[in-house]
Amino acid sequence: MEHTKIKLFDRFKKYNRIIFVFILSIILYFLAAIHNEFFMNIMSVTSYLSWHIIFEFASILVSFSIFAVTYFIYEESGSLKMMILGCAFLIMGFLDGFHALSFKGMTDFFIANDTANRATTLWILSRLIGSLGFMSAILTPSNIISNIKKGFLALITISFSILLFLIVTYLPDFFPAMFIEELGLTNLKLILEYIIILLMGISFVIVAAEYNKTNSNREYLFMIALMLSILSEFAFTNYGSVYDAFNYIGHLYKVFAYFTFYKAIYIENVSVPYREMKKARHELKNHLDNLNLIVEERTKKLEEMNKVLMTDIENAKEMQRYLLPTEMPKDESVSFYAEYFAAERLSGDFYNVVKLDENNIAIYIGDVSGHGVSAAMLTVFANQSIKPFIDEENVVLSKKIVEPGFVLKNIYKSFNNTNYKIDTYILMLYGIYNVKDKSFTYASAGINVTPYIIKKSGEILELNIKGFPICKLGEFNMPFYDNRIIQLEAGDKILFYTDGLIEAKNKSGEIFGKNKMKEFLSKNQSLSPNELYLAIKNSLFNHIGNHEKLMDDVTYLIMEVRS
Repeated sequence: MEHTKIKLFDRFKKYNRIIFVFILSIILYFLAAIHNEFFMNIMSVTSYLSWHIIFEFASILVSFSIFAVTYFIYEESGSLKMMILGCAFLIMGFLDGFHALSFKGMTDFFIANDTANRATTLWILSRLIGSLGFMSAILTPSNIISNIKKGFLALITISFSILLFLIVTYLPDFFPAMFIEELGLTNLKLILEYIIILLMGISFVIVAAEYNKTNSNREYLFMIALMLSILSEFAFTNYGSVYDAFNYIGHLYKVFAYFTFYKAIYIENVSVPYREMKKARHELKNHLDNLNLIVEERTKKLEEMNKVLMTDIENAKEMQRYLLPTEMPKDESVSFYAEYFAAERLSGDFYNVVKLDENNIAIYIGDVSGHGVSAAMLTVFANQSIKPFIDEENVVLSKKIVEPGFVLKNIYKSFNNTNYKIDTYILMLYGIYNVKDKSFTYASAGINVTPYIIKKSGEILELNIKGFPICKLGEFNMPFYDNRIIQLEAGDKILFYTDGLIEAKNKSGEIFGKNKMKEFLSKNQSLSPNELYLAIKNSLFNHIGNHEKLMDDVTYLIMEVRS
């Protein structure tokens, strides 16, 4: 018995706001029924029209605001669910506006407003389309992404709204009468109201079922808004005059329902992300404020772990070396020379040359963020994530080669499915050389140093390396990696390298530098690949001094087109 009481209390607590709004609304509903005649005696037509305009334009403003929220977040979210909801409110906003301006007693709007039927027809069309639109939205899964242009959707919605208004205005017999002067609401109008109530009731049940699963505040607010909308429609089935108390509280319920809808949609799409961002900034500030204390507390632990970490670093260095190619692919038409100098501490350089088939050779080189064991592990991830062939159900189908841009995009997707920290990233260039037509097709994932083409003529050219880094931004951005093609000829060479080469410093702190590298290549462009590879090594160590240590790993790779 006690357990049952607790369960009932928990359920009441879960729905207490809905219960409160429902009871308050029912009390208001019965007061309208009891005092309807009194209300009509004290509320003049002029006063009622003023209130009606206020209520209608408040709901119209909210309708357009809801559409604006869904419209402007559509490009980022692509949510079909939210766009359907936004378009439904856009139609209701226009039809409600036409309804308000066509209300009996208002000044002429296109035609004289001497009957209530036109405004009532526009009203019922607005409610019917809105209830269908809302049901369609809640039945649409949240993960469905739409590629339809938002401007097109808005144009169709606005055009449809205007078309309905013109039909109701200039073809009054197109739709059956909804209100007959001296007789009141027609049976068809009442039937349509009950259909609208049924649709909203079904929507309420669906949203309630979703709320029981998620306890989402958005679904809770949707339930309150739907309940108020249902009560509003019940009120509009009972009025005998467009100026009576039922019509008045029906508009009142509607305004509160619309504001509740807006709050739910605004919180979900605008407010919550900003609150989370504010919370993140607050947490970051707390971390920064306590940074000195954290450093002091952890220094002792770090000292104790230092010996273990040094062992791990040595193991990681060996792992990095293991990932590097032991020998280059052998081909009479192209040759490769590579060098890797490890610094004292771990870095994240990686490269490889892989023969894909008789005509195609894959070449990639890259660098990862940070140093140490984590950087070494990141290079392992990068190497393992490179999938040069289409793979379906772990079976290679006909060894179909994947274009460089798609290789990088697949790595980007895989990286965003990992638990790496948000400040980690991979910079790399991936290309495929076709020995048959001497073309080099490549794509860049934000590689931060420019490879050089050393033409047979002696001209030094730079590759276009514009591209998006492989980082933890998949939730916000899914980049497209362009495939670029350069045509080579016999005698051409390409130098690929990482930033450790041009950022190597001498005793004076002077870096080797991009300009010095380009000048060096211009002077030594006639050297064979083997000679050039040795000349770069000598120039590097002459710059830093033979007894100085490298501050970062240095990796470079030379490719020469032979024939």
